[in-house]
Amino acid sequence: MTTSTSAPPVASFVSYPGREPGPEYTQSAVPLDRLLGCSRAHARLLGLAAGVDDVTARRASLLPGWTVGHLIAHLARNADSHTGILGAAAEGRAEDQYPGGRAQREAGVEAGAGQPAQQLVADLTDAVHRLEQAWDGTHVDVWRGGLGRTLTLGATSLADLVFLRWREVEVHLVDLGLKDLGGPGWEDLSPAYVEAEWAWSTRRLPDRVPADVTILLTPGDRPSLTAGRGPRVVRVDIPTRETLRWLSGRAEGDPAWPSLAPWT
Repeated sequence: MTTSTSAPPVASFVSYPGREPGPEYTQSAVPLDRLLGCSRAHARLLGLAAGVDDVTARRASLLPGWTVGHLIAHLARNADSHTGILGAAAEGRAEDQYPGGRAQREAGVEAGAGQPAQQLVADLTDAVHRLEQAWDGTHVDVWRGGLGRTLTLGATSLADLVFLRWREVEVHLVDLGLKDLGGPGWEDLSPAYVEAEWAWSTRRLPDRVPADVTILLTPGDRPSLTAGRGPRVVRVDIPTRETLRWLSGRAEGDPAWPSLAPWT
């Protein structure tokens, strides 16, 4: 495997932190920064999941109606959905993330949620490894032109799909609600993910704002920005992480703030 034909193995960037993208990072068709961020989130996820026993797997997560087991099963099936997209893209096809639609997604979660913890964690581990191996084996030309289709965004580039997987892992690590096992809270989101998510979410925010509203985000730890074109200006004056928590629908926010269209 060479960098001219496929992505450098994700593990090589995890093993040598000095190689991580920084000020000297040169952009390429292979989304190395996103692959690195997601692989590190995978490592945190698998480390946390290793401490889950049968009792913990049946606990309620922070997502209404889902247990810890539901979330672990979802993260496994989501990984497989990305692996499937990569395989199809290598054959020149744009595959649906879940060919059976929402019904397939929900059925996969329900089928796995009640398994013993050991099976749940083994399934997740195998799914993550399959995905990272698929990333490592993807040709640079596939990274350049390949597409998949998600339920909410439709046709999506492979690089953006890596970001969406990264988001899935970072946010659901918090949603697991396993602080007693050393799991993260919202304040523990990785800085690299926060930067990527801020860029992604604020770029899409104008489409989520009611027509009569302009939102002014003033986090204080980064430049302020506006979204929307309405005459009513609403200031959201909270730090970056708390802003992202509200944008994700995981915090109610001030009652004076507008209701937003779904997070995508």
